[in-house]
Amino acid sequence: MNLYLTPELQANRRGRFLASLLAISPSSEQTFPKAGFVLMTGEQLQASPELQAECIAWSRQPGCTLLLLPPYKEGSIFPLLDWVIELRSQPPVNAPQLSLGSILAEQLSYRLQGIDGDCITDTSMDDPSGHTRYWKVHSNSGLIAVTTLPLWSISLLDHADKVLAFLGELDKYTGKPSASIAREEPQTEPLHPEDMTVLVCCYGFDLTTADSLSERLRGYAVPLLNLASFDLPESIHRLRREGLIDDRSLTETGLAFLRASRYWPFAENLKGEA
Repeated sequence: MNLYLTPELQANRRGRFLASLLAISPSSEQTFPKAGFVLMTGEQLQASPELQAECIAWSRQPGCTLLLLPPYKEGSIFPLLDWVIELRSQPPVNAPQLSLGSILAEQLSYRLQGIDGDCITDTSMDDPSGHTRYWKVHSNSGLIAVTTLPLWSISLLDHADKVLAFLGELDKYTGKPSASIAREEPQTEPLHPEDMTVLVCCYGFDLTTADSLSERLRGYAVPLLNLASFDLPESIHRLRREGLIDDRSLTETGLAFLRASRYWPFAENLKGEA
C-alpha cells in the first residue's frame, strides 16, 4: 500500500505527524500519483469544485484510493453524494475495546450523515451513523472515502499498527489493475479541454453521436461550438472510451463527473432551454 499526502496536508503539523507515524516519504508531486492511497483533508476538497472533479476522475481508476480526513466544513462534501458533515454536540458512547474508534471517541468533532456507498462499522462505538463511508463508481474502480476519525491525533502515537490496519481495510475494497491487461492495452489519449464542452452538449441535448450533435448545434443562431475547429467524432470517441457516455446518454460515471465540475450550472441551464 503506497501512501501519499497531498502537498497541503504535507505542509502542516497534522500531515507531518501522519508522515512520521506511517513512515510516509515526502513527495514533491503536485498532482495525484498514477496509483496509490492518498490522504487529504475534507476542508481542502470542499473548497474547490475543480478539485472535486479531478478527484472523481482519478478515483475511477483501479488502484486509486482517496481518503478524506478532518477538518471539514459543515454541509455537503460532494455534490453527487448525499454525504453531509455535521458538528457533533457530544462524543459517541464507546465500549471498552481498543479500536481506533474507541481510542479517538472523545476527540470526534464531526458526525457523518448519508447512505450513499458503504459504511465501515465499528462495533466498539454506539453510533449507527458510522465514522467512515466509501463510494465506488463501479466494482473494479478505485474509491473515495470519508472518515470523521482524526488520524493525525497524538493519541495514536503508539497505535500506528491500528491506523495501518484501518487504511488496509479500505484499500482492500479498491479495484486492482490487472498487470496482464495493462501491458496489452495501448496507451490512450487523455481528454481534451473541448471534450468538457461536448459533454455539456451531450447532457443538455440528450444526444451522444457526432452527427446528431452537429445537426442540433447548426440550428442555433449563435453557435455554442465552433464546429470548424472541433473534431466532434474524436471528442465523442474519447468520451466513450472514458466511460462518460454510451449509445443513449451520459453514463452514471459521466453524470457524476459533470455534476462535480464547474460546468454543471451551464449544463443544467442548457438542459432547461432544450
